[in-house]
Amino acid sequence: MLISELISIFHSRMKAQEIILLLENAKQIVRQGFYKQELPAIQTFCQQNSLPLVQSKFKILLDDKHNFTNKGLRIPETDKREGLYFIYISKDERLAYLASYYELINNYQELGRLLGYPPCCIRFFINSFHENNPNPQHKPTNPWTNLTQREDDFCLLSHFPCSSNCSESVQQAQHYFNVIKDNHSDYAQKILQTLSKDIN
Repeated sequence: MLISELISIFHSRMKAQEIILLLENAKQIVRQGFYKQELPAIQTFCQQNSLPLVQSKFKILLDDKHNFTNKGLRIPETDKREGLYFIYISKDERLAYLASYYELINNYQELGRLLGYPPCCIRFFINSFHENNPNPQHKPTNPWTNLTQREDDFCLLSHFPCSSNCSESVQQAQHYFNVIKDNHSDYAQKILQTLSKDIN
């Protein structure tokens, strides 16, 4: 499937990338947020590709749904306000349910482990992320761990690296890049070119 087709289904370059990584076995599970009206197309895609999908039992009311943000309020599924649902997609249904459960009980250690985040970065997130610091990113020193372009939908990682030069994060990003490059070479080069801007 063309990357443009995936982007039209998932409404995001970064989300489409994660699906490529899942399909190519570079990731065992992905966690993404969608609004209710976006879900039918996602569900159809997952059914057609035999990808089990689990939906969160709560919604997230984002602080600003028009810009990239990690800050939000968890609200019950019955709340009438428009919030996004977390969707857990995996080739292994058990893992999708397990990730949903860990998020429900706020066990970010095990959730991060399931999502494939480096242990050092899981610890960093648990110790750094809070209401007044919802975006614990570092000044980028290399393109592999650069998170500054997420608002423009460009990034190779789905976690917060513990440092810009975290060796495990760099290695992971390079692996993801190579998988994407093998399937969508021109697109992969565009990602790297964008993430290389303004690196000191």
